[in-house]
Amino acid sequence: MLVSEIITEVISEVGGDTSDTDLAAKMLIFAKGALRRFPLFAKARLFNIISYATLPAGEYYLTTPTYFLNEKLVWYEEDGKKKVLFKKDDDKFAEIINTSASGVPVYYHITGNVLEFDKKSDKDRIIYVEHAGEVDNITAASDFFGSTDMLEILKDGMKATYYSDYVEDEPKGREKLGLFKAGLDELENRHMIQTMGGHIGD
Repeated sequence: MLVSEIITEVISEVGGDTSDTDLAAKMLIFAKGALRRFPLFAKARLFNIISYATLPAGEYYLTTPTYFLNEKLVWYEEDGKKKVLFKKDDDKFAEIINTSASGVPVYYHITGNVLEFDKKSDKDRIIYVEHAGEVDNITAASDFFGSTDMLEILKDGMKATYYSDYVEDEPKGREKLGLFKAGLDELENRHMIQTMGGHIGD
């Protein structure tokens, strides 16, 4: 689900005008503020970005995308089909890279902010990278892929800020803030169970 769709949902639920671009821009700020309070393990699952760049013919590397954290998938498209490239670690990639050869890239390796391919591309190719993104750098076009309950917690956080700071309806603001805090507590409990391998003792 796109962040823009979440924003539209929240605006509708609070009785706002979904065509109000100023309110939509503020809702994006409210969303970022709420997401910064999510436990770290949850943040890693929340935003997925697909970036792309042209790998020119005769080149074998690109710089990693803006806001890049770690890649999930790297591919190019040909004849309407996705052609997935395979990641190699440092040692294996050193054995197969051949910058004198030209052809269809098959493998890639990332070092620093450079995305290297096993050979020079024989033609211009658009390379797509699906990767996690930083919360601060999300846009309305970013994709939220957390669970449904995470989505509802996010919406509670957005509404808490909306009611408290935007329309100054303190009772509703406190109500949504309470729901938001309860949701964050539940996410934190899950995080503790996952990292501790079980329930915390007395």
